Amino acid sequence: MKRSSLIALASLAAVLASGAVPAAASAPLPTSVPAPAPRPIKVMPLGDSITDGAGSSTGAGYRAPLWDLTAQQSPYTVDLVGTSSSGAAGDPDHEGHSGYRIAQVRADIDRWLSAADPDVVLLHLGINDLKWDPNADPVQAAQRLSELVDRIFADKPGVTVVVQGLLTATPGLEQKTTVFNREFTALQDRNQNPADGTAGRHFRYVDPANLDPAADLPDQLHPNDGGYRKMAEVFHQALDRAVADGWVSRPATPRAGNEVGGSGRVRWADFDGDGRPDYLTVEDNGAVKVWLNRGGDPAGANGWQGLGQVATGVTTDRSRVRLADFNGDGKADYIVVNPDGSVNAWLNHGGDQVAPWESVGRIATGVTNRQDQVRFADFDGDGRADYLVIEDNGAVKVWLNRGGDPAGSAGWYGIGQVATGVTTDRSRVRLADLDGDGRADYLLINADGSVHVWLNRGGDRHGGWLPLGQVATGVTDRQEQVAFADFDGDAHADYLRTDTGGAVSGYAYRGGDSGGGWANLGQIAGGA
Repeated sequence: MKRSSLIALASLAAVLASGAVPAAASAPLPTSVPAPAPRPIKVMPLGDSITDGAGSSTGAGYRAPLWDLTAQQSPYTVDLVGTSSSGAAGDPDHEGHSGYRIAQVRADIDRWLSAADPDVVLLHLGINDLKWDPNADPVQAAQRLSELVDRIFADKPGVTVVVQGLLTATPGLEQKTTVFNREFTALQDRNQNPADGTAGRHFRYVDPANLDPAADLPDQLHPNDGGYRKMAEVFHQALDRAVADGWVSRPATPRAGNEVGGSGRVRWADFDGDGRPDYLTVEDNGAVKVWLNRGGDPAGANGWQGLGQVATGVTTDRSRVRLADFNGDGKADYIVVNPDGSVNAWLNHGGDQVAPWESVGRIATGVTNRQDQVRFADFDGDGRADYLVIEDNGAVKVWLNRGGDPAGSAGWYGIGQVATGVTTDRSRVRLADLDGDGRADYLLINADGSVHVWLNRGGDRHGGWLPLGQVATGVTDRQEQVAFADFDGDAHADYLRTDTGGAVSGYAYRGGDSGGGWANLGQIAGGA
């Protein structure tokens, strides 16, 4: 893992070596619920070699100091996104392509936006159009950039676009860059037309950083570290203002029905889309029965609403069945990992007694035929369960769900290995959202039953992990009995223990061992 991972691993090793098994609390702990962590803002740096980071010592250009500014000073968190990843930065993802002109970016922008799904686009582009064509017309180049901006808004109407003007200090291009910037701002001002609905677009042009040609542009084209810091400050101020103006608040998405329960008979998934996981059983033939969560068995709660069998099943091996929200409507769908590793899905419209399941066919070709390695959880917080593979050593690889394989969908966006892993026993790994930001975190059930957590900040090379250390002493050393799901609907995953008869005891998360502890709910389900 990343970001203090060596410290976290050393701490974990000390715990395991000690052999100590702290006693579980027998009385209810404090009931104050920590506020969910804010959802990170997905920011796409878009441009040419300057966005890529040419000329900087880090290879990350303005992106490295921008990441530092947002991580250290801002009251919000940022997830840099893009199909490229390079340079030494806290999060090196970007969409910077060396040598690209505006037309080349325009040719791929639809695909990039679909893959990265940004909230904000930071755009700096056009210098190659002026630099390498002696007859380049800055007015026409500005028109092309304006059309690119229009295309970005057409693809993602709610996105925020911040354009930093071309560096007017670029030797030999001072006049052309000045004309380009002036013409571009005029075009965008004219395009803010109330009649066609563009008046409400979240667009902002910011003047370029004031660079010294001698001190900040040593190769007369790319900034050095000092110049990139100035560019980062300009973008950071614009990002701060966009947040303050309320431009980057994305409409709330349903919380993805992360699969919980592994290959066992008892599973937890939000079947009815009310934000609370329900109690499900999967039979050997793949048939599913559901009891809706109405508060469970504790005194004063409204128990469970039995729906009976909701799916007849399509497999004779229940370990191949997954129950997770594939299409982002908040309700868990029926997913099967086939013997060849491919994946098929049926969308949940209420189940057998309400409305038929909608078969969407094959949603993934798969990358392994070992179904025990495959999990479905919302890694990026967009409300849709992603495809994850957990290796035998606990390492995790991720393919983000962009609609899957069906015709007309955008497929899967592979981001590679996001966690190196901290165990040689995959069955001890859980993926659940503990801090409430919508993204599945990495939880490890140790041999003594205690639980350690790494909060998801984007994963290795995408923002890292934040180690919390031990969050629970645990109430059993049998990891197969332990699941994490948001039983009470407060956005934080709770600790659930299922005994061999299917009865469940619950402990509601109130901050964990180093915070407000856990609230002992007692038995929440008598079992089915």
